Amino acid sequence: MTQAELALALDECLNRMRRGQAIEACIAEYPHLSRPLAALLSTATSISEAPKALPSDDFRRLSRSRLLLRLREKNSNVKARKLSRDAAQPGLLVTILQRLTQVFNRPRLLAIPATLLLLITIGGSLSVIVNVGLPSTPTALASQCTLTILGGDVEFQTSGSNVWHDAANGVVLQAGVRLKTAPDSHALLTFFEGSSIKLEPGTDIEIQKLDQIGERSADIIIKQWIGTTWSRVVKRLDPGGSYEIHTPSAIALVRGTLFETEVDETARTTVKTREGVVTLRAQDEEVHLLAGLQSSVEYGASPSAPEPIPPSDNELVITVTMPAVASVSDPTGSSTGALPSGSFFNQITGARYIMPSDDIQIITLPEPMAGDYNLTLRCIADGAIRVSIEYLSKGEAVFSHSNTYALTDGSEWLIPLHLEMHDGQFASITVEDIEPKGNRMPEKLVISEGFETPLPSVQPTGSPTQPIDTEITYALIVISSTHGSVTEPGQGVFFYPAGKEVTIIAKPDDGWRFDSWTGDVADKSSPTTNITITKSEVVTANFAPAK
Repeated sequence: MTQAELALALDECLNRMRRGQAIEACIAEYPHLSRPLAALLSTATSISEAPKALPSDDFRRLSRSRLLLRLREKNSNVKARKLSRDAAQPGLLVTILQRLTQVFNRPRLLAIPATLLLLITIGGSLSVIVNVGLPSTPTALASQCTLTILGGDVEFQTSGSNVWHDAANGVVLQAGVRLKTAPDSHALLTFFEGSSIKLEPGTDIEIQKLDQIGERSADIIIKQWIGTTWSRVVKRLDPGGSYEIHTPSAIALVRGTLFETEVDETARTTVKTREGVVTLRAQDEEVHLLAGLQSSVEYGASPSAPEPIPPSDNELVITVTMPAVASVSDPTGSSTGALPSGSFFNQITGARYIMPSDDIQIITLPEPMAGDYNLTLRCIADGAIRVSIEYLSKGEAVFSHSNTYALTDGSEWLIPLHLEMHDGQFASITVEDIEPKGNRMPEKLVISEGFETPLPSVQPTGSPTQPIDTEITYALIVISSTHGSVTEPGQGVFFYPAGKEVTIIAKPDDGWRFDSWTGDVADKSSPTTNITITKSEVVTANFAPAK
């Protein structure tokens, strides 16, 4: 049996069915193809007799997008295996889809092509129907991560299965598992080394690789089919660890950073870096995104030039003084802040948590949504804690509230907030009275003891306790023009502590010479020079034809 034979037989049987012929009579003409034809045509008939489905607009849009992206991915995999596997050509899948759509659009049968597409998408693969579906990208053997359902419904699919199951909060997942959030749902994956990825509504991902590297690093690959994710990646302390997000159009590679990844229904990928550095790669080209920069990749194209992330029109800014450690939980159940142990977490997309001095914490939430928030205060010493809450619209404060609380060491408190919006515009904020936290836990956290290096380390002013990790590191991005390379330390993204002196060496290709360095190096005209790390830097080696 070849693909061409099955496609032609399918076409003929569908034409006969359109004229009213029974399935059995069609199959009898092709005894050597009876099994795949019977499965396909029986499924098609049962679908045609079902009541017409009425999916919501959101569900219809997401389903169509997932189907298109899945087909693109499958077709890409097929092309890579074309020479070694004749059965792995995409033409049959396309032909089957076209034939089924044509036959169900005929007036003599119930016309439900949209329902068919939705059912195919729910199954996750065309192999459910035609039994010749193409496998997903292979996944590595697994270590573990934990799923936290922040709100709504989440479904999962195990490796090799096309069946979706309702996910339970707190379940431990392995590599090969695929997850998707409902249109009104949010979820979080916390990896064993402390990194996390937040899934916004309508997001579909697969955990493709999850391996422990050394004692405090991991090798993680996430496939993001569609939707928006927010990644917080802890600093890799062992060589070889990495964190990558693969989309249908690009690959994002990082070490320690905060960044947002969005994949729309056309497979267009947009990456926004909030902290650290992200390398975005597509079509054998890459760009390096420092904090505050973004880039987009159309399907089949190269990354766009980095550009500044547009500033948020609206921000909720909460400032808390020590000796209370602060966190904020939003209406989705996501939280950003820290614990007295020094563990830092950031689950709110685009949020920032900074400590400009030893006794001040500032939490900024961009484009806050209407609903209930909780500000949690955990005291690590006796003292007066000042809390300031501001709502900024285009940089102007439209709401401001502040208060000072005398609290005792070890006590824990909540300050509930309620944000009202009218037609997408700020209306009001209600700040409730402070109250004991009791046994309530506003944050939904999975703490990876023994792996995560807290960042930042929170201690009261004057405390003799030494932070677990106070070393500040910066990114050095080393690149070169054509006709040469940088041999020391190499080309790519490197992380060094502040004050480190790094030697860099450029080597031209035959027939070319080193010309100059672009960047803050000691000697721009020498192929061997050095740079002292005081901030994140980009250094470029430039080459010219030999004289």
